[in-house]
Amino acid sequence: MKYVFFDIECSNGHDICSFGYCLVDSNFKLIKKEDIVINPESKINLAPKGKRARIELAYSQEYFMKQNPFDFYYETIAKLLTDKKHILFGHSIASDFGFLNHACRRYNLPPLKLKGFDSQKLYHIIYKTDHLESLEKIVEELDIEKQFIYHKSSEDAEATMLVLKKIIIENNLSLTDLKEKYSECIVESNSEQPKKKATFNEKVELLREKYSNLKLKVAFSDGFKKLPTKEQLLIIEKLFQNGYDYTNKIFDCEIFVFDDVRAKRYKYYNYLSSRGRKFKTFNYDEFIKNLI
Repeated sequence: MKYVFFDIECSNGHDICSFGYCLVDSNFKLIKKEDIVINPESKINLAPKGKRARIELAYSQEYFMKQNPFDFYYETIAKLLTDKKHILFGHSIASDFGFLNHACRRYNLPPLKLKGFDSQKLYHIIYKTDHLESLEKIVEELDIEKQFIYHKSSEDAEATMLVLKKIIIENNLSLTDLKEKYSECIVESNSEQPKKKATFNEKVELLREKYSNLKLKVAFSDGFKKLPTKEQLLIIEKLFQNGYDYTNKIFDCEIFVFDDVRAKRYKYYNYLSSRGRKFKTFNYDEFIKNLI
């Protein structure tokens, strides 16, 4: 058997503009990595009118428009995904199945009957997270060292592959174990585009859209990440209400709020400080007291 890790990007939430994949063997040896760039035949529109886009695609509008549309690549993609010797994996794979069948309906092509394994659900179940995490966040949490160009489909596909590899190693699993032990992570395509459950980052962005003129970016240390999701979101909204911005990335913040948990994030803050990076720092309890 061979294993296909794939990812799809859309120009506007539903029209496919790239399909990327990594084909590997049972030892995760890379056989092929490819980014198929597609003309979505629609404008790149990644945010509601007047709002800031949450992501940035890897190519320009002009480059996308110079490519062939989805129907040109349909047979290539269908052959890859329906090969009986291929097992499919994806991050939030149900969404990608939905995008494919939307494209099939749009171009009057036969729908693809697919089955695949969702690495996002697997991470959520094994690591008992409060919510479904973004691919970028999972890569960070698993300490995967390779740097990726996120929202370039082939790069996200490779990141998904390395995430699954790390999960398997850390939990003494094998690829063949997954179907039996985590069958709830198996997803089948259908003719309807599924509603995607918002990730934590997407929930933060929805809160951010209500506010303007946010200035200093605030990042929290390790203890904050252990709070229930609702409590984290309440605190983040308080930040926005007080004119602060929030970031999960310590290297991107101007204010670092530390607490009694001295783990990975605190160590990274110390590392950056030792390299000359300047932060304003606050104790968590004092900062929250003044914030609320």
